[in-house]
Amino acid sequence: MRPDFIARAFAFALIVAGTSILAAPSQTATPGQMTQAKVWIQNRGRTESVPVDLRDANLDMPLRVQVVNGQPQFPSVSPVQVRESRTVWEYETVTIPPADDLAAVLNDRGASGWETTGIVLPAANGMAVVLKRRR
Repeated sequence: MRPDFIARAFAFALIVAGTSILAAPSQTATPGQMTQAKVWIQNRGRTESVPVDLRDANLDMPLRVQVVNGQPQFPSVSPVQVRESRTVWEYETVTIPPADDLAAVLNDRGASGWETTGIVLPAANGMAVVLKRRR
């Protein structure tokens, strides 16, 4: 083989390798490394809504969501319509004896996600408080 052919083939291989690295700058540095999740949803009409349900999401860390209501340069783009889905509650009745501290009992139950409904009923051995939390 001619030496100029080998030199041209080597230069071509370097150019291909260099451009492929430049063409994919967002690739991870090492295999298995996670990239930042980005989702673009473009709805073209009111019938193309995307329902989102986060009840089963792992929320150990705050969930960061950015909703963009159109572009300023496009005033004809209407804002994103957001509505909360129907909330399903579970209820619990706690009977608190007169000798117990009401705030301490409610703080203990509140740590488990329970909140008062504002309904307090007299009971034979104290008062009954109705609590609720999302199911």
